[in-house]
Amino acid sequence: QVCCHLVNKAKANGGGTEVMKGLMQELLCFCHAPFRDACRPPPGRAKDAEFYAHTDGLINRGAELLANALKLQAPDETAALFEQGPAFLSEVLGMFEYNNIDVEVPSPLGRLFMERATALHSAAQGGGPDAARAAVELSLMEKLLREKEWVMKCVWGEETTGNYAPDMLDNQESSMSTSSTSVPMANNNTNEMGINDEALANMETDATGFNADVAQRAMSEARRAVASMSFEQLLQAPWPSLHGIALFTTVARCNHSCAPNAKIEFPSNSAQLSAVALTDIAPGSEFTISYIRTDTNVKERKNQLLEYGFVCNCERCIQEDSGAIRKANKRLK
Repeated sequence: QVCCHLVNKAKANGGGTEVMKGLMQELLCFCHAPFRDACRPPPGRAKDAEFYAHTDGLINRGAELLANALKLQAPDETAALFEQGPAFLSEVLGMFEYNNIDVEVPSPLGRLFMERATALHSAAQGGGPDAARAAVELSLMEKLLREKEWVMKCVWGEETTGNYAPDMLDNQESSMSTSSTSVPMANNNTNEMGINDEALANMETDATGFNADVAQRAMSEARRAVASMSFEQLLQAPWPSLHGIALFTTVARCNHSCAPNAKIEFPSNSAQLSAVALTDIAPGSEFTISYIRTDTNVKERKNQLLEYGFVCNCERCIQEDSGAIRKANKRLK
């Protein structure tokens, strides 16, 4: 989307390589770095040689495909975009990694299905010429919703969405959850998948920890749970939110402080953000936000901020650092 936006904007301003290079330079005024350096590895692994090779491979392949697609309509602008190979694409992705804000928007599908089901139910009950067709569509809708709910119970979770909880990102030793929805326990001697603990202990897993019997039983239990749901329950069951990332240019220009005077909010869980003052902000004062959680000590905060490539020297950090030094000196005495 970024590259297409740049191409369209370049063409609107006369086109050509020089116009495109100017737009590229303007975009890179935000904090950026090659994606391999800016990105965060999945929980539980480090940035080793294999990780870098895989990441570079994805960037290279993506740049190749993107260049082949864009040059058909904008050869000059595409030549500027990829003059340095995949470097610009990598920097843009790194820029999003540093400056992006996670956006979560409620799915419109739940309301769409509810409204459609209500209309079909009225038509089916009305006895008119569309009654038979409405009844068939309701039956198909119920089948679709049962499949959706079964998929949700089986696979929808942090691994699927790529949106991990903050504590999982901060603790690389945490184990990842494979599902956000648990099947009810059958009895006190079974686990959350309805499998007896003794039977589970005797089951063999492969080198990755996967056990086909456990997976099959869990899916069967999920299928039974979904089969017991009424059509009304299926309609009312939640849909997963739509997750994405956004680059808000004004927010991307805001500096960090561990004692910020403002915070960013998404009213009504939308893709529009608002800046809310946390304290009185005098005219001419810098507008600051926090890039990280602020309810931690100075050492932890500095460690988290290494990801952004700087050491925080805000007033709070200076005070806490000075306090830690004084305590250390007292201990030495």
